[in-house]
Amino acid sequence: MIKLYNVMNMAGFIYKLQNIINASPENDDTDIILARCLLKNINSITHKTSLQDFANICYTSQSSISRFAQKIGYSSFNAFKSDCLNVQEELQELAIDNAAFQDIDFNKYTSDISHCLLQMQNDFPLSELDQICDFIHDAKRILIFATHIPGDLGNILQRGLLTTGKFVEFYPRKEHQMKIAKEIQKDDLCIFISLEGTLLMEKTITIPAIMSSSTSILITQNIHTKFSQHFTKVIGLGKHDHETIGKYKLLFFIDCLLHQYYHKYVIQHLK
Repeated sequence: MIKLYNVMNMAGFIYKLQNIINASPENDDTDIILARCLLKNINSITHKTSLQDFANICYTSQSSISRFAQKIGYSSFNAFKSDCLNVQEELQELAIDNAAFQDIDFNKYTSDISHCLLQMQNDFPLSELDQICDFIHDAKRILIFATHIPGDLGNILQRGLLTTGKFVEFYPRKEHQMKIAKEIQKDDLCIFISLEGTLLMEKTITIPAIMSSSTSILITQNIHTKFSQHFTKVIGLGKHDHETIGKYKLLFFIDCLLHQYYHKYVIQHLK
């Protein structure tokens, strides 16, 4: 069973169930059936929802719900239920990330995105990009730390490097990142992706990485965030724009990084 690391106060319940239902379109896997039932009825779960209520929602037994909760990393049904109730908080975070509470002038939004990308031309860290490629190429073990939207983009970076034969580890669930952070060795390469520096406030991840003396890279648009001075290399993504715009700069940077890595270390082997 996966050990629980402060899951009760952590968003990510939807992500866990999403990973399960995305694994296969088949309908005969118990975990997929339970995850689908929970997702279809997520808005009907309240503080008063009991273990038996969960069982009724999923057309199964109480023991099956308890086993499922433990299988996806919860120490108890109460911890499972608590994280399920935090879905509302997760929805609010995503709404904030996407500025859903504001009226958006989409023409201006498009212009702002274009403007920030054009601005990056003046400060684009091309020489630093080359150095990161060297770090990646020379590292025996590479770990990516990121959550939420930066985590989704970190997954793109991981996949792009995996195709080259470079093994890269990225564990989207934060409790897994907490666990792996304790195992960081001096010779590892740790890539932290945090647009605003929020991830760095998760000290159970950041402190072990810093104390390990490993090579560490921070990719951010907030270069003055706490702990940034302890990283081997800090890559600033232009000016400190709103996070809704920062994600576009991050994707652009990842595309450029992969292009540079392919050009420097991969293309000659394909000719």
